[in-house]
Amino acid sequence: MPSIVLATINARYYHASLGLRYLVANMGALQSETQIMEFMLQHKPADIVETLLATQPKIIGLGVYIWNI
Repeated sequence: MPSIVLATINARYYHASLGLRYLVANMGALQSETQIMEFMLQHKPADIVETLLATQPKIIGLGVYIWNI
């Protein structure tokens, strides 16, 4: 199980979260302990939290993206 989880919630379409991938690419020795988890806005918040906590990480990092229309 990963000790670090980097997560984000995408608004509409499931797309690659580049920011989280850049972070993982630069994690150095911790890269093997890091996992990316992406969710959709349509998921229930309780389900997202349950999924994140099920991995029992030591650290959860959340990527936040603001998209303009």
